[in-house]
Amino acid sequence: MKKPTHAALAAALGIDPALVTRYKRRGMPVHSIEAAQQWRSENLRVHYTPEKDYTAVDRAIDGEIAAGRACDLMEAAGELLERGGNVYPLLDPLRAALSAVPPSQRRRVGVHFAVLDLMTEAVAKEIDQGDPHGLIEGTLYETSRSDGERVDMGAFWYAVAAGEIRLRAKSH
Repeated sequence: MKKPTHAALAAALGIDPALVTRYKRRGMPVHSIEAAQQWRSENLRVHYTPEKDYTAVDRAIDGEIAAGRACDLMEAAGELLERGGNVYPLLDPLRAALSAVPPSQRRRVGVHFAVLDLMTEAVAKEIDQGDPHGLIEGTLYETSRSDGERVDMGAFWYAVAAGEIRLRAKSH
């Protein structure tokens, strides 16, 4: 699993993002929110301020846990697939785990491309066969990119793998 961003650490600790860099120089681990919280409790005197947004802390921790679970399931599915095992029973739990990761933390989830191909094959087939306009439904969370592009292909295929974008039921 990728380490949390400075923004996620700052939200979890209830501090300004600039303090993350300062605390890192003082020895705070930045590989996980839990490790940073433990370091902070052992090394800093924390003053209670009621105006802190503790729901942001909860969301950051929940997001990190969800991303970790998705990474673990993706890795397990990839290893099973590489060994020639039956990966299909893992795909529904993996799809649910991917969907549970908040959009702000989805870039932290590593993918196994062969597993991703299995999870996205129905939509990919429709796209390869022609114009899928009107055949796909669901929600794509927009991601900001420095080059001005609002939605990248990684976000699209992640949403397909998570079951958030799917083929519409065909009407007869």
